[in-house]
Amino acid sequence: MATPEAATPLRPARMSDQRVGDHPKAAPKTPVSRKTRKPSMTPVFLIMIVGAIFVHLLFCLALDNLGDKVLWHPFGIMADAWFGDAQFIINPILAFIPFDVLFGFAVAVVVGFIIRLPFFRDRVYHTVADLKKRLALQLSASADEIESILRNDPESNARLLARHEDIHLDSVHAEINAINSAQAYLTGKGSWLSGAAIYMRFHFTEEYSNTVTGMAYGGAAFLIFVVGIRGLKFISANRPSFVLFALGIEFTMLVLLATTMVYTVEEERTDLLLKQMVDAVRGGKKHKTPELETVEPALQLTRGDYERMVREQMDKKIMSVMADKDDDALRRIALDLVTKG
Repeated sequence: MATPEAATPLRPARMSDQRVGDHPKAAPKTPVSRKTRKPSMTPVFLIMIVGAIFVHLLFCLALDNLGDKVLWHPFGIMADAWFGDAQFIINPILAFIPFDVLFGFAVAVVVGFIIRLPFFRDRVYHTVADLKKRLALQLSASADEIESILRNDPESNARLLARHEDIHLDSVHAEINAINSAQAYLTGKGSWLSGAAIYMRFHFTEEYSNTVTGMAYGGAAFLIFVVGIRGLKFISANRPSFVLFALGIEFTMLVLLATTMVYTVEEERTDLLLKQMVDAVRGGKKHKTPELETVEPALQLTRGDYERMVREQMDKKIMSVMADKDDDALRRIALDLVTKG
């Protein structure tokens, strides 16, 4: 016979029946996605400032040794220098600041790549990512196929790429080698020169070559202006600080232009030419939104798609030009073609 306790139906436990320590576990919160922050340029600026100060002291020391007699004013703001019988009043800060910034920046770049500062590592990483996308577009391959190609030995890649008759093999091999060298740099095994080279060759020269060329011409124009007003005696002959400043500006721009030209790709690749033509057809480059960056529409277009788009736009342009011509002009064009043919 069942006891009353056994016959009593079970009831759900209430909050008051639970012990104080037995709290129900809360559902885990969904982690909030945050945008990746770009590495700060502060360490680069600090290294550049230290390098610029060091270079400035070296220039002041060189001036002190080259001059027959040099009298420095307090804090080194001005200096009276004698070279033989000629006396000059020099402002070292104004005269040497372009050289200080140039060599200080060069020190910051070299040291930054050597010790692998996050700012420079991020630049190399994004350059490698863009170069992989370029290879995927050029070879009409997926991202996994590109990773497989990068892991292959050179002989296997040579046999694989030989099947593609519409690509520039030397350019593709150079890009594959550059990516592998840059990835070795990112893992801490490669030379800092490989990381700097891939960034300069495949990003800086392609994005800023026209800007650097324009700055070089601007520096030359500024130097001509300064030399001109110096010839008109607006600048005293014994105060050459402003002329040295103009010479430093032009020297800096020419060094930057020479560096850009050293890393510029010599041959014109077909994929870059097609990209430039499509950009021109679409009305130039446009800023991408974050939503469009995730879609990567460029990877969905093959070389045939680009060529077809360009041909269609060229046909439309030719038809519009022909429509604007009168009958007599069209006859003259046809006769001229027949004569030359």
